[in-house]
Amino acid sequence: MLYLIIVLCMGLFIPLQTAANARLRQAVGPVYITTFISFAVSTLSLIAVSLMSGTNVLPTVEILQSSPLWVWTGGIIALLTITCAIYLFREIGQLQGMLIPMFSQLLFSLCIDHFGWFGSTVIPFDLKRAAGAAMLIAGITLVVVLPVKRKKSEDSGTNVIRKLFWQFCAIVSGCLMASIGAIYARLGSITGSAIQASTISFIIATAVIFIYCVIAGKLISIKKAFSRKYPWWMWIGGIAGATTVFGNAWLIPKIGVGVFVMALLVGQLLLSLLMERNGWLGAPKKAITIRQIGGIAIMLAGVALIRIG
Repeated sequence: MLYLIIVLCMGLFIPLQTAANARLRQAVGPVYITTFISFAVSTLSLIAVSLMSGTNVLPTVEILQSSPLWVWTGGIIALLTITCAIYLFREIGQLQGMLIPMFSQLLFSLCIDHFGWFGSTVIPFDLKRAAGAAMLIAGITLVVVLPVKRKKSEDSGTNVIRKLFWQFCAIVSGCLMASIGAIYARLGSITGSAIQASTISFIIATAVIFIYCVIAGKLISIKKAFSRKYPWWMWIGGIAGATTVFGNAWLIPKIGVGVFVMALLVGQLLLSLLMERNGWLGAPKKAITIRQIGGIAIMLAGVALIRIG
């Protein structure tokens, strides 16, 4: 139960990360510069925690030689999903760009548990997990889908094909999101330290995006982020991201990918609603409906059913 509560709390960091990075992007401009700054803050935060806790920052030669190559790809895959999300919102809209990856992440996480992919502990898919997943999907529908007024539009054949392509990309993106958690968890098991696994993953990803920024010749934009006219909270995106990744490496081996993803989604949507209700961090104010509160309650019950029932 304690682990479940911790994951729910970690889910609260995701909307904070999104809001902070959005504000950071307004300050510096290019998306990849924003991503680099956010990942750099995450990396420095994790390195600081590693040093304070006496944890080795880098893996030993033995670990490097004995580990499969894919365990080092978690941070790079995270970069790909972030980039994909930007295009998804532009190509198929915010609703589909958020919901399709969310649903595919949920379903693929259950597949990872059932088949034990990425070295995960096998947790068979049974009636209880099916019911919990159905409750989560119903809750997401109440919280996100129904409040949105859809506009009717006629698409040409070319636009339909284009949308189908990006919807497929959204499905793949969600599967990758679920895979990232399992990869972080596997690396944490290999190194014996969730902190070290998180730090290594972010170091690799930060190095990759830094090289890209150098090639693009846009590093000069970084200095804009240090202007005093911007709010201090736009820097917390990297810290929130580091916390979430640490949670992947630490808790997935204990509760499984499926429950972790479900609880994370509940926490994410809960804080998103509160941010919109109160206008926190620049979010547009919106009233919370009884239907949305009921949706959150159903989602919580679904997670509890799987974890506790």
